[in-house]
Amino acid sequence: MNRTLMLPLVLLAIAATGTATAQVPSEPGDWPQWRGPNRDGISLETGLLKDWPEDGPPVAWHVDTVGVSYSSIAVSGGRIFTQGDLDGVEHTICLSAKDGSVLWAVQPQPVVSLLEERVATEFKNADRDGNGTIDESEAWQRFGSQFNSYDRAAEGDAATIAAQRAKQLFAALDKNSDGQLTFDEAGEILRDDFSRFDSENRDADAAKLAASRTAALFAAIDKDQDGKISREESRRSELDRPFGQADQRDPATNRGDDLLTKEEVEAYLTTRQPGRDGQLTVIELEERMARDFSGKDGILTREELRAFFGGYRNGMGDGPRGTPTVDGSRVYVEGGNGDVTCLAADSGSTIWHVSLTNDLGGGRPGWGYSESPLIEGDLVIVTPGGQKGTVAALNKLTGEVVWRSGDVTEAAHYSSPVAADIGGVRQIVQFARESAFGVDVRSGEFLWKYSSAANGTANAFTPIVFDDHVFVSSAYGTGTGVAKILTSGGKQTVEEAYFLKKLQSHHGGAVRIGDYVYSNGGGTLLCVNFRTGEIAWEARSVGKGSLIAADGMLYVFSENHQVALAEANPEEYIEHGRFRVEGHGRPSWAHPVVAGGRLYLRDQGSLTAYNLKP
Repeated sequence: MNRTLMLPLVLLAIAATGTATAQVPSEPGDWPQWRGPNRDGISLETGLLKDWPEDGPPVAWHVDTVGVSYSSIAVSGGRIFTQGDLDGVEHTICLSAKDGSVLWAVQPQPVVSLLEERVATEFKNADRDGNGTIDESEAWQRFGSQFNSYDRAAEGDAATIAAQRAKQLFAALDKNSDGQLTFDEAGEILRDDFSRFDSENRDADAAKLAASRTAALFAAIDKDQDGKISREESRRSELDRPFGQADQRDPATNRGDDLLTKEEVEAYLTTRQPGRDGQLTVIELEERMARDFSGKDGILTREELRAFFGGYRNGMGDGPRGTPTVDGSRVYVEGGNGDVTCLAADSGSTIWHVSLTNDLGGGRPGWGYSESPLIEGDLVIVTPGGQKGTVAALNKLTGEVVWRSGDVTEAAHYSSPVAADIGGVRQIVQFARESAFGVDVRSGEFLWKYSSAANGTANAFTPIVFDDHVFVSSAYGTGTGVAKILTSGGKQTVEEAYFLKKLQSHHGGAVRIGDYVYSNGGGTLLCVNFRTGEIAWEARSVGKGSLIAADGMLYVFSENHQVALAEANPEEYIEHGRFRVEGHGRPSWAHPVVAGGRLYLRDQGSLTAYNLKP
């Protein structure tokens, strides 16, 4: 066993002699930025446990105070910096590394002001009767069912509260007082939730009920009585939103004809809404309120509305994504909506703030800005994306724009940039929507680009640069490409060294140790020769996720909440322990950190520190 451990230790030392990437000032035991001191996923810690007990290394402390987020952490000077939504509002949070206690949690001051203005405007627009309260029907009308996520539980019996909510909402919508809500009465307010409130009658004849509903729908919607409902006829009706699902596709073209026949509507209702009559009773409203919105009163306060608009929102997980970067006495953060802020590390006070969208003309990617800012000398590098230049270099002391990559105008994606020397040229290497590329660190001038590893869905891999080669990867069926950057006559061009479809990275990245790269970004853990693309071995390990390296070992963290300790050994996979962390209903996408003799694992609002010293 000792023989196999010796080789990775040597290779970790060799890794430090490769092409330099961005390094911010740090002390031993610090992890001051995304992917560590050298932004390469390798911790400089030594003397760590080589085998774990059955239930994992001992817990130093655990807190549930870091808020909803996919952000990882930075560790510097005995403090931990991260981001998270607290009560629905995006904050930068500073904890004590000693015990996890919160030292400060702040919003950038300009963001506070903008949020307060928006809350005032939204409250006024939602409060249609001007009585100073956003009641149930007003909340549904303005915000849809999403407001229930921020409606806090009220005091009292949950069943009674649900009954009161249902009664009040029903009374507001039942215009003809017949004890039934039709789509014409409630569809505009309840929207997609109308069909969700409509409970299935398992005793009903589903086919017969669907036929009856279809006949009624055609009588009401088929204005020209041609036996078909067009897109235009369906507007604002019960068939508007599900039109595409009901419109059966031609197998040859995989497209519908934008016309619904009675047979198509009947088939849709039979399979997608079996046993539902298309009308709502107060009992159905009450059952849904009790099941999905238990204890919530359906009334929005200003504080609840503040939480509704206080951060980045996404069906795949709310909250910020980027990891703070600590540079001496300053902390640089980028939020999910593109708020880039420089804060004082000791107090959290705002030094400067820039919006990637409002100030720099960027376009927020579909799953939110996920970048971790890069410090390079006197610059902070960020990626707004867009026609003014994909990458922006800001003065790190003032936030003023120094340059934009005007020749590169791709949309931003989810990667974080690195700085590297390639062919004797110091440059910023980033992976955006269409390609990985390099721009001159002094001017933002375009140098080269490589597109084979990009996909149009999500490029999240932080590039690995070594020996004038750039290693990038993505998932969704794409894979990994390695570009060799050639320099001649002051120009740089790209030659593909190899492409490896087997190695894919969704969000997890990879670490290079010597001539080998390790990654579990697409599922199994792979060990690949960096120079040739040859797969040395693959192992099931704990599954798809992220990993880092420290002291000759790999810390492999899966998105299904398992973590394993394995040797960074190019000969074979040797595991030295694993355990499971508690999940919170979302995949574990915050990358692990090893710093100060501890392993830090975050899952949404929880952060746990494990002791790694023997």
